[in-house]
Amino acid sequence: MDETTGLLSAYAATLSDDELTEDAVHGIARCVVDAMACALAAYPMHAMAAPRALAGAATGDPPSHVFFSGEPTTPDLAAFANSFMVRYLDYNDTYLAKRGGHPSDTIPAVLAAAEIVGASGREAVLGMVVAYEVFCALADADGLSVPGFGATVSIEVASALGAGKLLGLDQAGLANALALAMAGGLTTGGSRLERLSMWRAGAAVNGARNGVFAALAASRGITGPHDPFAALMRMAGSSEEAVGLPPLGGRGRGFNTARTHMKAFPAEYHAQAPIWAALEVRERIRAEDLAELRVDTYAHTMGGIGTGGAKWEADDPDTALHSLPYLVAVALADGDVTPAHFTPERLRDPRVREVMGRVSVREDPELTALYPEVVAARVTGVARDGTTAEAECRHPKGHTKNAFSDGEISEKFRRCAGGVLPADAIEPVLGRLWALDREASVSGLLDAMRVSG
Repeated sequence: MDETTGLLSAYAATLSDDELTEDAVHGIARCVVDAMACALAAYPMHAMAAPRALAGAATGDPPSHVFFSGEPTTPDLAAFANSFMVRYLDYNDTYLAKRGGHPSDTIPAVLAAAEIVGASGREAVLGMVVAYEVFCALADADGLSVPGFGATVSIEVASALGAGKLLGLDQAGLANALALAMAGGLTTGGSRLERLSMWRAGAAVNGARNGVFAALAASRGITGPHDPFAALMRMAGSSEEAVGLPPLGGRGRGFNTARTHMKAFPAEYHAQAPIWAALEVRERIRAEDLAELRVDTYAHTMGGIGTGGAKWEADDPDTALHSLPYLVAVALADGDVTPAHFTPERLRDPRVREVMGRVSVREDPELTALYPEVVAARVTGVARDGTTAEAECRHPKGHTKNAFSDGEISEKFRRCAGGVLPADAIEPVLGRLWALDREASVSGLLDAMRVSG
């Protein structure tokens, strides 16, 4: 096996429970509460019926289950449906790095594996720590970007190793799980261009599913390519065969579970600062009085959510979640951005559409130079009478330099759970999620989150 495969598989095989620090365990609890809040927010949305139905058409022996509705299914399809709910609204955590991404996409993968082996919460926490460490290390690594392909390799490998840890695979088995996930998981970059579809979330979600399937296949003795990272490096045009990985947590080193950024609004991460700035402008200029709304941001935002005609049309939820003009227009018109703003009715709101037509987005080289150490945006509103209001946001709420408190994460969970979980179940479930490491059974916890009907 190549050096990187050996390093990561050995890490996953040998990381032990007694190496987990209190900070690492608490960091995972924060991520799990936040991820479940995001899944609850997405659960009622029409789009989420399809992945649940797909999962419900299969049966596992033993089964894993779809979050909240409880359909029994195979572990890989449970990971698919559940990760879709976590990811769909772009409300879950983000890791800013060379490729970045959303490490909590891996949480449903680990939980799906945990269910079929009857794992405890503490065992699931260890698998999640493995997944987060591997995800963040690969996101920070050099030489893994293949032109024309999406950046899902971190999710695939992290999900395979996190799930494989729960399945009890040894290093050889974990190496095969990693290799199988990589061999079958490269995605094209087309899912994130112009007008978007459900696959702008689904590509990463399928990476989580693929990781679980790879771990299951490896557990049955299926082998994968011997040198998957060396092959990927060659595809990326590198003459190196080993990935330059940063140190992984444990053995006296800190973990990555507290290094991810959370979100106050269901929106692509780089829209968070502009939304906050637009809300401040709203305090001085009303939407109906607006003549112009200028957004200054960094280059990364421009490439993802700030250019292209589709971003100003944004008449479907998938494009709107990645449309900076739509998101700042909603903030200015309504004073908030919530899951309700991505229903067909709200997407056609004439007040928001009118503000969108007055939005312009441009790169500020100074903000580009500050990124990623500083995440910032400036929004300037000009009223019809010439009144000007300008606001700048640096490190939006939820960024690690402006982190949510535990109480604020709990409030996000309560908001998202309202109307989905029974009212008398919300606080007990929330308490159990915070104490995941003390749960006797992952399955018992997921049973407690069933919705009625």
